Amino acid sequence: MTGTYNAKKVTKERLADTVKLMREYSSMGLNTQATVFKPADLPRLSLVDLEAEYKQTRAEIAALKVVASPYWIKQQQAKLAELDRYYELSRITIRGHKEPRVLLEYPRAEQCKTRYAQPLIAGGDALLNAWRTLNVEQRKKNADPERVRREYEAQLASPERMEFALVEVMTFGWWNCANETIDYVPNDGAQGREFEKQFTRIRRECDEP
Repeated sequence: MTGTYNAKKVTKERLADTVKLMREYSSMGLNTQATVFKPADLPRLSLVDLEAEYKQTRAEIAALKVVASPYWIKQQQAKLAELDRYYELSRITIRGHKEPRVLLEYPRAEQCKTRYAQPLIAGGDALLNAWRTLNVEQRKKNADPERVRREYEAQLASPERMEFALVEVMTFGWWNCANETIDYVPNDGAQGREFEKQFTRIRRECDEP
């Protein structure tokens, strides 16, 4: 695709930064993990790494000189708000692996607190019951429910069953549930259509099928 734009109305730098906002930051942009899939990986969770990556990514997005229109300014602000929410959830989730009670400090996701945070705080049978309920739900959505059941039963019989319960309920229960409460910037094609409005002419060159 080749576009011709009016340099008196928009600069090449603003167009390039707008493309960065759409492409480089189309996903959340934080690679630091807030959850793990097995107890052995718990030591890898790092608040220090999360903080450093968040600050750098936020500064990069805030510094972008996007197209100076209400739409793109709002898109940039929305992406920053999305990042802030994701960081907030990530930070409290990492802490929650050692101090489950801090999950109650999260200012949203009340239903998730009831279903998952409370059992994580209580531990013992409450946590095991939450894990069992969660696993049954997972089997209904999985293409191989028997495999999910077998893995669960093997972990339940393990001496590390409480560690497995913590990881499973935190990752597939709390995190997935609370993550759904974040207002992500939609990637529905509207950005691309709005971006094309910056050009006076667009030429598309497509490969022949």
